[in-house]
Amino acid sequence: PGGLWQDNLDGHEIGRPVLQTTHHARYQVFFYSNSAAFVTSLVLVMMVQSKFLLTLHTLEGCMVLDLICLVTAYAAGSTRDAKRSIYVVIVIGLILIYIAVHVCAVGLKENVVAEPVPVPAATTSAPAFARRVAGERSSNQQLDDNGQVLRLIAILAAALTYQAGLSPPGGFWPADDEQLGHRAGYPVLLDNYPRRYSAFFYCNAVSFMASVAVILLLVNQKLYRRVIRGYRLHACMALGMYALMGAYASGSSRHLKTSIYMLTMVMAVVLLPVCIFSYNRFVRYRIKHQVEPTTRPRRR
Repeated sequence: PGGLWQDNLDGHEIGRPVLQTTHHARYQVFFYSNSAAFVTSLVLVMMVQSKFLLTLHTLEGCMVLDLICLVTAYAAGSTRDAKRSIYVVIVIGLILIYIAVHVCAVGLKENVVAEPVPVPAATTSAPAFARRVAGERSSNQQLDDNGQVLRLIAILAAALTYQAGLSPPGGFWPADDEQLGHRAGYPVLLDNYPRRYSAFFYCNAVSFMASVAVILLLVNQKLYRRVIRGYRLHACMALGMYALMGAYASGSSRHLKTSIYMLTMVMAVVLLPVCIFSYNRFVRYRIKHQVEPTTRPRRR
């Protein structure tokens, strides 16, 4: 992030990172966090090949460590302003608290739920038991499929927003300009369109953090099977997608007319799932409360 020096003036060397010269401490945090995330990702690829490690929680812990390093690198490299860095740290803290609450809730439910009462063999039949087991397997398989789809979308969104956060649209200033007030390594969009850059930065940060939260919730099977049954996980995913569309609308163009066109498309995409969801709820309500005609036997 910040680009590279294009000359050998003012004591810096051509080809070296601008961030290393202008914000050395921030560059150190970004470099080591990003390197740790990269190495951890390689370790994860090798760990997936081992069936023994898949049965332990080592893979989950390694993945959580990878995401924490990735988030730290994003917070250090996506901005040069301390205020925006504090905002990113606050969002990270809220996400960790949200995930910790879910983990604690799942643990309490597992400890509180009593042992199932065995049903006498006389009261249950083999076909009914087989149908129940088949239904549970089908439900779990559907949950696993939904979890894989959400995980894939979350990983794709996290990769896109991470790259966009480190390399914002418009690029960086290659050198300092005291007359115009330009500073090397700062985004061009920040100086030319500060409001547009703020909208892009905050929307992109929310989308990245929401994607990371979804990935963390989907790491543990016991956790995501409880969360995915409700609408909280889908709501978090929808928040990330809408924030991603907001970042695209604010950063893809510099003209007001084009931005209004993009916002109109975003609103259409937002309203479409709401209409589909409302229609499905209405149809289910009608089917549930539909009065079926009753046939009475004729008297002879």
